[in-house]
Amino acid sequence: MADSLQRSQQNAALTPFGGDFDRFFNRMMRSWPFGWPESTTAGEPRALRAFEHMPSVEVKENGKSYTVSVELPGLDEKDVKVLVEDDILTISGEKKVERTDDKTHYSERSYGSFTRAFTLPADADRNAVTARFAKGLLTLEIGKTVNAPAQGKEIEIKPS
Repeated sequence: MADSLQRSQQNAALTPFGGDFDRFFNRMMRSWPFGWPESTTAGEPRALRAFEHMPSVEVKENGKSYTVSVELPGLDEKDVKVLVEDDILTISGEKKVERTDDKTHYSERSYGSFTRAFTLPADADRNAVTARFAKGLLTLEIGKTVNAPAQGKEIEIKPS
């Protein structure tokens, strides 16, 4: 009895506004890029849910191009879309839940759609973008333009 009372008091200290409110707040905070700790009852299986984290990205540069690598384990190239519009590179896709008759007790796998968008640098050639997909890794090569457009232009003000 004393043991269950202590556990109850500990849970109350961890969830000061009540379990329902904290579960609601945690659901809202899942989309934060830094994550949010979610309390679950001991012995209760975690449910499958949408991507908690965006795919990891690495961007490298050399003298001739930029390389963007995106980790997409469990996806095929048909599940991913790459789009360049104006100065924005957008990578999106969806990892679908694998349906079986098996009962899932616990899963740390992520399912659902994702979108990552990046502003391209001024010297990126929007017409020289290639994409490869192998072993769950999307690799984009973005060529650099020889003559990068000016970052800005000062406009002369004339008296009227």
